[in-house]
Amino acid sequence: MKNALMKKISFALLLFTIGFTVVACGTDDPVDPVDPVDPVTYTVTFNTNGGSAVPALTVEEDQNATSPTNPTKEGFIFSYWYTTDDSVEFLFTTAITADLTLNAKWEEEVPVGPTDEELIAADIAALEADFYLNDYQLDLPLRGRVNGSRIAWKSDSTNVSDAGIILPLAADLTPETQTIKGTFTLNAARVEYIFDVDVPVYEEVVITNQRSVPFENLTTEYTVEDGNIDLYFEADGYVPYVSVIDFLGLLDGFVDSEVEFTFTQDVDTLEIFYQYYDEDEDQTYDLIVTLDTVENTITTNDPAFYWAYVYSTETNYGRHIEYDNDNPDAYYDEGEEVVYDLDLYNLDMAIYNDDILLPYYIVNQLFAGSSYYNVYYNNDGLFGIYSLPSASSAEYRTMKASSVNNTDFPADLLVHNFNILAFNMDYFYGLKEIMEVETYYGLLMENLDGLLNDDPEEFDNALSTMIYKKIDELHTSYGYPSYFNKTTWEGPQLTSVGQFGPRGQNWYQGDGTGYFDVVDEIDAKWGSVTNRPFYWFLDTAKTSVVVTLDGFDTADIEESATFDQAIAADVFGVDDITTVLPDIMSGNKFFYYNTSDETNDMMEIIVKGSNIAYVDTFKQALVTLGYTFEYDEANIVSSKDNGYYALTIVDAVNGDRNYMVQVDFDEDYDLFYVSIVNMLPTSFDRPWPLIVDVEGMVNSDSAVYLEMLMDKILAESPTLENVTIDLTYNTGGNVGALYRVVGFITDQPFRVSSKDGDTGGASSGYVVINGTPTYPNLNWSLLTSKVTFSAANSLATIFMENELGPILGVQSGGGASSITPILLPTGTAFTMSSNNISAYRTGSGTTEDPYVFVSNEFGIAPDYVLDMSDLYDADVILGILND
Repeated sequence: MKNALMKKISFALLLFTIGFTVVACGTDDPVDPVDPVDPVTYTVTFNTNGGSAVPALTVEEDQNATSPTNPTKEGFIFSYWYTTDDSVEFLFTTAITADLTLNAKWEEEVPVGPTDEELIAADIAALEADFYLNDYQLDLPLRGRVNGSRIAWKSDSTNVSDAGIILPLAADLTPETQTIKGTFTLNAARVEYIFDVDVPVYEEVVITNQRSVPFENLTTEYTVEDGNIDLYFEADGYVPYVSVIDFLGLLDGFVDSEVEFTFTQDVDTLEIFYQYYDEDEDQTYDLIVTLDTVENTITTNDPAFYWAYVYSTETNYGRHIEYDNDNPDAYYDEGEEVVYDLDLYNLDMAIYNDDILLPYYIVNQLFAGSSYYNVYYNNDGLFGIYSLPSASSAEYRTMKASSVNNTDFPADLLVHNFNILAFNMDYFYGLKEIMEVETYYGLLMENLDGLLNDDPEEFDNALSTMIYKKIDELHTSYGYPSYFNKTTWEGPQLTSVGQFGPRGQNWYQGDGTGYFDVVDEIDAKWGSVTNRPFYWFLDTAKTSVVVTLDGFDTADIEESATFDQAIAADVFGVDDITTVLPDIMSGNKFFYYNTSDETNDMMEIIVKGSNIAYVDTFKQALVTLGYTFEYDEANIVSSKDNGYYALTIVDAVNGDRNYMVQVDFDEDYDLFYVSIVNMLPTSFDRPWPLIVDVEGMVNSDSAVYLEMLMDKILAESPTLENVTIDLTYNTGGNVGALYRVVGFITDQPFRVSSKDGDTGGASSGYVVINGTPTYPNLNWSLLTSKVTFSAANSLATIFMENELGPILGVQSGGGASSITPILLPTGTAFTMSSNNISAYRTGSGTTEDPYVFVSNEFGIAPDYVLDMSDLYDADVILGILND
């Protein structure tokens, strides 16, 4: 374009020269001056891109354009002019050599306003203006209410948790100001702010609301009628209170109906009195408990008050067990009076309409829970349970279904729960003195953030961790989660040894003698734990035998020398059992197992001294009674090979009654078997309510197991001399089962010593076992390991204290206390070592040599220490026994 322009200019000059030359040819013309050439100009146009108009400029060639007044555009700020690339500013010092269009560059206008820090400050101010949800809880959102800043909370204060739950101070203190830190983040801004928190002192309970709550008994251990009871609450509160009088009245059937309570109440106190007659001692005791609302204390003249009124359980745990109360060597130190001081735990009694009320879960623990019966509250109702029901049971599913499932804890209930937990640990945890703990509040305060967290799952995880890592003894373990959780959540699970503290880890794998090491030795000897024989001989002459005893189990059993119609009739609630079950005419010892469940009445009978020929005789008696034999040729299930007998008794008034009977003979144990259930399968191939398992029945009760085993051993070895009970894989069980096992070893009263964790008292009593076979003519010994725990540890203690025989192996694993279930107000449950502490007694009882009671919490040392590699070595064991 530039070359074309130059050609035009050159051509114009040429014409001008020619013209000038022609004119100049006239010599007579005057000479004119030369005319100036017009300058070359260009147009600069301004494209404002939506802004205000800017006039175009005419600029001479090679000159600079003048920068115009900046255009304006609403919502934008003018930046500069550019030609084609908006990232390159046009410079007005540039020479103009052609027509040019300049474009306006704009930046969106950012409104002038607060900074991110100022926005965070607004979120902080909004929180400070309304920081308390209630007296126990702060409002701790994760986003700012005004500008949405992200917030993380952390408290280093003693009475304020990370979740913003406030733990009030004791009533005798003064309110405090503590703090919690919020860290606010918005874009790149980060601000830490310390909020002041008012921590109040605990105030007395003021009851305003009364609610009738339904009660349903879910256990068969006690026959308690369903009913209703009034619970009491503060305004908008979730913490239940109850009258002890109403509570005892509700539980008739757990409370022996023959017990006559006397209630004496004045304005501030309630005294409950009853008398207890001890048949063994032939003595009547006056038992009194006093509730004092002024002192805020619960006192009793005898801790037996809390259990002596309890009716016997349906399960016959005391079978064959008697006590030699007149033994001159028996000893009893009742210790000191126990006073439950509620003030120490920010707990309170209340008076409402002249009734004295206590926190519900104190009443449950004292007046029921100490006997293993608990009344579980789930916000909607109350449920009678025995111990801690299995998570797979109908009882568990029933009591866990609540209108507050999958919701957060109310703050008042969570604070109350924290204090009840401290109360339970200080008054009912039997190892408090042994562990040298003054109060467990210290441990709870160390775990404040987890235990004062309104998220139920977080709370349960924190409690479980504290139990296993900090309390760290195997009798104390997590049970099941709160009813505030989802019903499908099973609670925290143990999946590794690392979840335990040092003591728990040592039991499993410490020093080469732990649980895993015992399993390794069993595997080396027999291939696996399941391959271990019930007994094995140490020598070819079979004079010495080792009996495997891996637990202390008890079944609900009655025994008789001949068939007892009354025992059978009692299970089914009929006057005459012979209308549904013929008399068993063969045998010399009968074991009646009550295996009834929540749905059906069931009884299984095994009989010694019968024979296989009697099976056909009894089957014919069933047919004579009206039974029909049911069998399916297509059946391929071995457990149904014997078929069953069916009977329907027509009853137009009460409804028809169905019965199912199975008959078998176990040749391994020489036991005749018969069972009866008050229902029939819907068809042969459908599930049966009961399957024959004679070996399972034998193994379900340690005394029956040992009796049947000794029969087999003596039949195989009439010259038997030595019996070693192998407890190396025995982690404990039922104390009654333990005592019955001792009855096989000695026919004499044996001493059992214990300490009382709450009173500080101690005792030595003598137990007598009657009705089991006994073999004092044999030489008995024990084989122990670190796995030998709890009741197995107690057997080692009894062996040592009564000099029943030598103990071989490794020091037992300890475990002194029986366990007690604890229900917390949140519905979380766990078990812990109770105040009933197993011990042994030293000293002669004189002033110079007084009795000293030593807990067996840390195990019993063997008389003969074995290397782990020799634990199951027949030659080594036999050498010691023969030495």
